[in-house]
Amino acid sequence: MSSEKALEQENNLALIQLVKKGDTEALDKLLNIYIPQLNSFFHYIHVPEDIIEDLIQETFERMIKKIDSFDESKRFSTWLMTMGRNIYVDQYRRKVKGEEIIAEESRDNIGSDPETEVIGKISVEELLKSLSDKEKFLIEMRIFKQMPFADISEVTGESETSLRSRFFRTLNRLRSVF
Repeated sequence: MSSEKALEQENNLALIQLVKKGDTEALDKLLNIYIPQLNSFFHYIHVPEDIIEDLIQETFERMIKKIDSFDESKRFSTWLMTMGRNIYVDQYRRKVKGEEIIAEESRDNIGSDPETEVIGKISVEELLKSLSDKEKFLIEMRIFKQMPFADISEVTGESETSLRSRFFRTLNRLRSVF
């Protein structure tokens, strides 16, 4: 770890200890440091602008609730960004699930014709349904958000090699199925 990152980690740990004791000034300092970083991170992964502020707020609310579970051997920024990403992914899944229910109701109401069936079978939603949560996230971040493997590695805590391997295995499996 570089001396700059080590100093950042040391400062974060001191602030975290104070936050755990209920120090609101320390919490304000963490907010001032990490609100811009979370904002940039959400823009980077192409979160819709209209929900970024809510995601930042929800991320900090969850951070406050879970601060006691923070592993001090890990980087705080990675922990926080991962928490924010998980909140976004959860919201996205709920939204997609709601859209799928609406789409199913619409398909049921339209009669079944060959074109509708073919389109339904090869839709992106169907493709993503066939993947595990880890595979979905990786495909989403790498293909749809065009995030570099290094950044995905930082967020997930997995090695770039492992991510690359899973990504290409998943793509090959999808190619053989569709």
